[in-house]
Amino acid sequence: MRYKTILTLLCFLAFLLIPQPVNAMTGEVIITGGADEAFRDRISGILTRIINLLEDGNIALLQDSFTAEGYNESCDLLERVEMSNASPVHESCLLKLPRGGWEVRDIRVKVSMGDTEGNPYQYLVFTLNPEGMIAGVRFAMELTHYRRIVEEGERLKDFAFRQQILQFIEVFRTAYNRKDLDYLKKIYSDDALIIVGRVIKARPDLPDMLEQSYLGQDKIEFIRTSKANYIRNLARVFQCNAFVKVVFDSIGVLQHDSIKKIYGVTLRQEWHSSTYSDLGWVFLMIDFRDEEQPIIHVRSWQPEKFPDGSVLGLYDFKLIP
Repeated sequence: MRYKTILTLLCFLAFLLIPQPVNAMTGEVIITGGADEAFRDRISGILTRIINLLEDGNIALLQDSFTAEGYNESCDLLERVEMSNASPVHESCLLKLPRGGWEVRDIRVKVSMGDTEGNPYQYLVFTLNPEGMIAGVRFAMELTHYRRIVEEGERLKDFAFRQQILQFIEVFRTAYNRKDLDYLKKIYSDDALIIVGRVIKARPDLPDMLEQSYLGQDKIEFIRTSKANYIRNLARVFQCNAFVKVVFDSIGVLQHDSIKKIYGVTLRQEWHSSTYSDLGWVFLMIDFRDEEQPIIHVRSWQPEKFPDGSVLGLYDFKLIP
């Protein structure tokens, strides 16, 4: 009897040493405001079911809760980025969008980063159409930056565009996180200046924006490359890394004085991958004159500010209408 007891105990201890499957954290989304109670409860139920299906990527069970575009975008993100729910309770509210529809922000998830170092926790933003169907999903910027830019928009009376800019920046950042080359090919205008480190691209058959720049040649060194090379280099980076983590903070937004639908956005960017990491300043000149398809005319990156504390900005370049 004693022998059997000891044997049973040893078998139990051996079982404990065997790695056991770890179940994903079960979570609940609670919508606390922004619409009537019945609508909030419906959205809460849909998002709760979605976050609990993230780890398996099996959102097909809820396809009827998505628009066609929203479903394809969500599937694409889950296919490229492994993630799981990371909080037992998510409290958020429905934010009404100026152009119609809603947003639900700050849904905390944990992403699989492979060999990439850094914090694996991210926040999702769900975009919904006016009927409450999910029209898109992306990674969010830090809540403090979001609130500050929204407050500036209310003060400067261009809230709608600033909210659109925030959405654009988050989608832009998510394209790098999910390694979406197709999106990145489309988002730059054909004659864009693309600065990668100290590299600029200008289309030769159009007026050279570099020559139209107010910058002195002693301020930064310009070296030219093609957009094809830029995309090729990105493709190699994406292929070699399970996850590319891009984080934006210290965000500044400036509206052009004369062309009101062109904005300059300055971002402090952190880039982390398993093969390369850097920290620097990104400037984007974004054209919203076609609000359905905004484009980037200038993207610059520099490792540090200039000696006077400035970075490349909106008024360093002449605009050619």
